[in-house]
Amino acid sequence: MSGQARKKHLVGFETEFLVLEEDGSVSTRADELMKKANACKLRYPLHKDYTHNMVEIASVANVRVRKGVHEWLATVEKVIGIAKKMGMRLYPYGTYTGAHIPTGREDRYYKMCEDVLGPEKYRNNTGKVVGFHFHYCLPYGTFNRSTKSLRRLFHSKYKDQLLNIYNMIIAIDPAVTNFMESSPFVDGLYMAKDSRLFLYRAMSTTKWGVTINGLYRDQPLFGKLPRYAFAISDLVMLSEQRHATWKEMIEANHPEYLDVMETKHPLQFNWGPLRINRVGTFEYRGTDMNVPSHIIGTSVLMRCLLQRVKEEELHVMPSDIGIREPFKIEGQNIYVPPYAYVNEILQYRSALNGMADDEVYRYTKRMAAVALSGVTDKKDPGLERIKHMLRKRRTMSDEILEQATSKGHDLSQRLDEELAREIALKGCERLEDEVRKMMSRELIIDSNGA
Repeated sequence: MSGQARKKHLVGFETEFLVLEEDGSVSTRADELMKKANACKLRYPLHKDYTHNMVEIASVANVRVRKGVHEWLATVEKVIGIAKKMGMRLYPYGTYTGAHIPTGREDRYYKMCEDVLGPEKYRNNTGKVVGFHFHYCLPYGTFNRSTKSLRRLFHSKYKDQLLNIYNMIIAIDPAVTNFMESSPFVDGLYMAKDSRLFLYRAMSTTKWGVTINGLYRDQPLFGKLPRYAFAISDLVMLSEQRHATWKEMIEANHPEYLDVMETKHPLQFNWGPLRINRVGTFEYRGTDMNVPSHIIGTSVLMRCLLQRVKEEELHVMPSDIGIREPFKIEGQNIYVPPYAYVNEILQYRSALNGMADDEVYRYTKRMAAVALSGVTDKKDPGLERIKHMLRKRRTMSDEILEQATSKGHDLSQRLDEELAREIALKGCERLEDEVRKMMSRELIIDSNGA
């Protein structure tokens, strides 16, 4: 790899969509859509997910893909057109507005996950959320592509870059989730600004007498926001611990799945907000899905901040200073809050109330300012959306809730089916409109200097 290639800050997306029927109800025809769409030889093919009501479109963090986001937009546009001809729509938000019962696949990998984590919980929690995964390439020389594992480096600036980028992603989680939150309703009931976090992470909340226990609440090793890491050995040993613990549970209770487990790489047994991926990227899995302006704007923020950490060789320093002055840069140090404050305070406040929480808003605004301090003022639809949210302190969840209350809905009650479908279809229309408009726009994230 050339010196020029070492400096690349490559970004990739994984985007999950619910599939709806044209009346706004949840479809179970994802396989029909995938078959039809993939026959068209899309730039990025559709992939199946756990349930029959989801599809995934992924782009890769690849030096040969010069216009990655435009390629992704073109693929989404084609899939939208194919779906509409089949009487279906793509729904872009983290949870569906109304009630639905997911239908899981019978693949033995999914059956293994069901039986280990609980069939009903796995179906209800995994099958009711869709998310966005952001990929950012690992620093040069830190990943062994033949063994698909981290190299145990000692005296290396690239090792330091890896750890500092990893820790920064953990620190910005409560801010980044704000920009992407789009899941206020669970089965028609308003539970939180980011209900998906409570459904999927090692978290729990109660509202209106209803309790949500996250999928990994009883198995936090596999699904919680990870702690900061201070040595590559920390990351290697944590991966080994997850793999060994899962194997122990399989051997003790479900030995029929041992052969399935043996086909999976140890790095695949981490379903939390951040993992080192076996393809050699940081895979941030922490946010809701959303429309393109939110995806692109949030990705620009993350790319620019991680680029600063890497190029300026900043040391991410957990400290009480990071509570009072988050993301303050002093010399080579950039201060972030201690892990306990991020995990126990900011994560919960962000999920419950989003930017309406003063502390979360201050944290989010500061993160954005540091990320964008060196970015050109060139017009970009993603950055315009980010700046608009910060000015108004309103996220997509706030907009969805307003759509409900403007129709006279009492947020302490469940949405009726007709209104839930009406709001869901507005989300589909928003996706279609943004994809069409952004296809003709220049995007900062697709340029070398973002």
